[in-house]
Amino acid sequence: MKIKTITTAWISNSCPLSPEQILNPTGEILLKATAFTNTDMSAVGWVKIGTAIVEFDLIDRNEMIDNKVVALQAEMQMIKADAQVKVQKLEDQLQSLLAIEVSK
Repeated sequence: MKIKTITTAWISNSCPLSPEQILNPTGEILLKATAFTNTDMSAVGWVKIGTAIVEFDLIDRNEMIDNKVVALQAEMQMIKADAQVKVQKLEDQLQSLLAIEVSK
């Protein structure tokens, strides 16, 4: 299924475009630096450069579900890794305090 929408084109505040490239843009240069979203990005320093008509082919439902499962599993792994780091820091602090208590 084809999806078609109109959205806003932005370049980020960390955009690598030089002033010359902004004054005399080529499609290829701008396209590499452009993000498309309907969210107003001006509050975070992004520059609105226009509107775009975006059309894409929607992948099939099963592939979409598979992609979401993979993304959720990756997020779970990141959360577990971050939590393990925090737990290790707490355990280190606890052991340090217990060592002080024992040496009294």
